[in-house]
Amino acid sequence: MGNLIALLVELTQTMLARRLAHCDELRAQVMEVKALPGMGTTIDVILINGVLREGMTVIVPGVEGPIVTQIRGLLLPPPMKELRVKVWRKCLFILKSTCRSSRQF
Repeated sequence: MGNLIALLVELTQTMLARRLAHCDELRAQVMEVKALPGMGTTIDVILINGVLREGMTVIVPGVEGPIVTQIRGLLLPPPMKELRVKVWRKCLFILKSTCRSSRQF
């Protein structure tokens, strides 16, 4: 069964590679806003497309209107760990997403 899944993944990656296109427009989904001790308010996002850099100005929707703020740091969880871990590692100033599909579903 594992070989069948590996074959399916390999064929999907090779066949669908032509349908991928890079777009510079930033798209991200805000998952959670929380306060971390020693860091202040943090926002967990899933980066769908684009680039996030330390120092960029971002606008996120809030309950009482849009919130304009600057990115002070990019934090990533350790690899192969849950997002609820207490130890975060600092990113190297830039976070890029990969490509997205050129076809809208």
